[in-house]
Amino acid sequence: MMDALADVLKTIRLSANTYFCEDFRSPWGMNIDAPADSGSGSFHVVVKGECWLKIADEPDLLQLEQGDIAAFPTGGAHWLSDTPTSERQPAADVVESILHGANPFNNHSQPEKHTQASVSRLLCGSFFYDSSVNHPFLKDLPCFIHIKASDTPELPQLKYLVAALANESRFPSPGSTAMIDRLTEVLFIQLMRVHTDKAPEKMRYMSALADAKVGAALNLIHAKSDISWTVERLADSVAVSRTAFTEKFSKLVGVPPKTYLLSWSMQKAKTQLQTTAKPMIEIAEASGYSSEAAFNKAFKQFFDETPGRVRRRLRSV
Repeated sequence: MMDALADVLKTIRLSANTYFCEDFRSPWGMNIDAPADSGSGSFHVVVKGECWLKIADEPDLLQLEQGDIAAFPTGGAHWLSDTPTSERQPAADVVESILHGANPFNNHSQPEKHTQASVSRLLCGSFFYDSSVNHPFLKDLPCFIHIKASDTPELPQLKYLVAALANESRFPSPGSTAMIDRLTEVLFIQLMRVHTDKAPEKMRYMSALADAKVGAALNLIHAKSDISWTVERLADSVAVSRTAFTEKFSKLVGVPPKTYLLSWSMQKAKTQLQTTAKPMIEIAEASGYSSEAAFNKAFKQFFDETPGRVRRRLRSV
């Protein structure tokens, strides 16, 4: 049975990949630009050594130590380097060179005394998702997450995950590409969990999922999409009065349950229009409408465009 978060991640079409896990010998530096679109982010894991991080428009430098993870779920310009004053190259050029087998920061032809300088091993990659989906989870995504290894000794699973990613990236075997992509998606989920534990007030949707009543209701909505849920039916299912349920749901999720039900139904319908060839009437019925006309009207009111136009636009791409 699919839980709420799994359904959300499927609908926003979360994907992820790891670009490289490489040794960088001093001096080195990368400028990471903000993504051109709003549906992507990046991450860096210091597998070995240390480095400096500077976030655009922030006055202070941040030193990352071995085991630290820095993630930018919504993108954001920043730079990384071995020292605050090292010359930096565009990250896109660095990734391109590494993918072609030429790490610009690991030149073994350098003099021995230079190659003995500090070495940092970085694991870097990106997350991608459909930012046009109107959902509280996406609205909660933080601009920046810093997980310090020294502060999270109780999370061995995160260390094992990073170790597995690093190993697959450095020593690829048959199927490594698929494994790396899936493991990187798992890394995204784990980062959200850790961030929620540290700052639950900033990840309201994730915190709502952990609530016994509201979390159960969200899982029902997402696991049993064939049921036409109402606020009353949800409240009864989790053994709470309608008034108490609405109040708690609104507080934790950020929107009333009625609004959430309508929004999710419309978002799922839009995703099906964009990604499947299902007949319009099937999508309409799955959304709780008995006719295409009623569905078209509701869809137009919600998105300010007809479902037919959404499907035609996709086919024209």
